[in-house]
Amino acid sequence: MKTEAELNNQLVDDMYVGLNENVLGLMQKYWKEDMVWEGPAGIGTMNGIEEFEYTYRQPFLKAFPDKVGKDIVRVAQGDWVAGTGYQDTTFAEDWLGIKASGEKIRMRYMDFWRIETDEETGERKLAENLVLIDILGVIEQCGYNLENVLKFIGSKPPEFFDEAAEGDE
Repeated sequence: MKTEAELNNQLVDDMYVGLNENVLGLMQKYWKEDMVWEGPAGIGTMNGIEEFEYTYRQPFLKAFPDKVGKDIVRVAQGDWVAGTGYQDTTFAEDWLGIKASGEKIRMRYMDFWRIETDEETGERKLAENLVLIDILGVIEQCGYNLENVLKFIGSKPPEFFDEAAEGDE
């Protein structure tokens, strides 16, 4: 008989198979309808599978259509599974205002998934995902000098970026 950790790990493995197909509509099999995906600054929180699929994943898949995610370390304890790894992909379309390079990149990430078990059916589904994505690493792989980028950002007050965005409209 499998342990809770093994069952939770298997759910994450199965979900990765679906994620790596790079199509929308497969996540309902693995995620609760009212799931919460808490992403990094610049992306934010997605509430529910619909918002996760169409507000986050849809533009992500356009930007990185051939991505393949792979955990290199994963641990499970109780209701939680944590993993860190990378996605190898082509940066095909702009993402988060970052100009696409058209080149292959490696995007590092860290995930913490919380699993809930339905009391009546015994079915396990992902309920929550805390996510860190190395967005600065993506920027660096697109040819930006991160030291200069961070110095520039640090030299400007927050209002500068609001005003700059208004000028784009």
